[in-house]
Amino acid sequence: MGKKKFAVFLISLIAALVLSACIGNNENKTAPNNNADTENEANKNMDMGKEESNSMAGMDHSKMDMETMEGHMSHDKVVSLNDSTGKNELKMPPVLESNNEKEVVYTVRAQKGETEIFDGIKTKTYGYNGAFLGPVLRLSKGDTVKIRLINELDEVTTFHWHGLEVPGKVDGGPHTVIKPEEEEPIEFKVTQEASTLWFHPHPKGNTAEQVYNGLAGLIYIEDDNSKSLGLPNEYGENDIPLIFQDKTFDDEKQLNYSAAMNEDGTIGDTLLINGTLNPKLTVKKEKVRLRLLNGSNARNYTFKLNTGDSFVQVATDGGFLNKPVTLKELSLTPSERAEIIVDFSQLNTEKGLALINENESILLPFEVTDQRGEDSNLPGEMNNFSITEEEMNLPVTKKVEFFGMMDKVTINGKKFDAERIDFTQKQGVTEVWEIYNKPDAMGGMIHPVHIHGTQFKIISRNGEAPPENERGWKDSISLKPEERVKIAIQFKDKGVYMIHCHILEHEDNGMMAQIKVE
Repeated sequence: MGKKKFAVFLISLIAALVLSACIGNNENKTAPNNNADTENEANKNMDMGKEESNSMAGMDHSKMDMETMEGHMSHDKVVSLNDSTGKNELKMPPVLESNNEKEVVYTVRAQKGETEIFDGIKTKTYGYNGAFLGPVLRLSKGDTVKIRLINELDEVTTFHWHGLEVPGKVDGGPHTVIKPEEEEPIEFKVTQEASTLWFHPHPKGNTAEQVYNGLAGLIYIEDDNSKSLGLPNEYGENDIPLIFQDKTFDDEKQLNYSAAMNEDGTIGDTLLINGTLNPKLTVKKEKVRLRLLNGSNARNYTFKLNTGDSFVQVATDGGFLNKPVTLKELSLTPSERAEIIVDFSQLNTEKGLALINENESILLPFEVTDQRGEDSNLPGEMNNFSITEEEMNLPVTKKVEFFGMMDKVTINGKKFDAERIDFTQKQGVTEVWEIYNKPDAMGGMIHPVHIHGTQFKIISRNGEAPPENERGWKDSISLKPEERVKIAIQFKDKGVYMIHCHILEHEDNGMMAQIKVE
């Protein structure tokens, strides 16, 4: 190398090091701010995000390119899933029984154990009240629920009730840590309508690994309306829970998270549904209700039938749609849920029938027996969900900007700080927020946004009405790069709640902010 080229190289290296130090200092010097809910403050924070964007754009391109190769960006080009061979009948999570016949009282334990996912091999896993995953908690609107939470892990954890409208002190965010061998009683009243929710851990910086190892379970809420609709509701027969999670197993068939982990979201080549490898579902010739949960750390799924036939969506994250919506495909990002009805009495099964994804990987083969099941009809009206004229005309009071990839992820230019309140809101007051996914120099990626302690309404996507199947209660929403979404949001209870990206590695890297409801 000539002296001139060497000098240029040395200057470039020094500049890169100085820039890196500046970025680190900017992150560490973020000051607390308790009034970020005004538009002026939001715009100020957005300007901070621009500074972060410019800093990233000025990084050494060779380094950025190398990082990008190991990240996922838009998640359009990720490792494909292996096809399910249909060897194993799908396992059904057990339904947890109350400890008390007169009250709704549960005991939920976070445990470690071993699970035979592969024949003859014990894989080390985590679970609730068992070795892997967790039971279904069945609740009814109006119930007063008491839960005894016990941590039997060797590390701290929390119990987050994803989608439940509960006071902040029992929501299970990163502040409510339970140490090993400790327990905590909680109590809350169920005030929301019928829905399919879930629960999982939420410890600061360690959520991704604990979920990856198996900590996840479902919550069913019933109400008078859900019981009157006549939808399939025989658990495990024509009302089927489906928890989709992709994993990478090492040579010894273990969940080696440290080896599999990716800063842009850990994505695997092996799909487990309800913890079952190579699953199949045997059904009768009848309408079957599938409750879909994307419980993966980062993978997005677009669900389709391999025959090209349509199905019907009846519910979103937080409740029933007003009317059934006919679809040929349905996309869910991490933490989103949907309930769909597939009419197996009307489908041609001669060439085999399966649920597949956007890459036509076989997720769940169906085996349809000759036996006829229930002859049920889909109701024309299921709910009275609406966005009022007043809500449509409310001004935007909070602007929330999601930006970055890998460990350079921020909300309004800041990383999570447990000592800082980022937004405030009054209990019982509806506001309109605008959430924006700002692209970076490399294009950006999809961010699934989850807000704790509430169900919200989608007013618009990029200024247009949301699709029909999003016109229902939501607690998680997918944003593509450059997408702007307006939501009407109200908190029924007081407390501190999180808003964050549900790519769990992004959450752990600080793509999370705090809302104080007073």
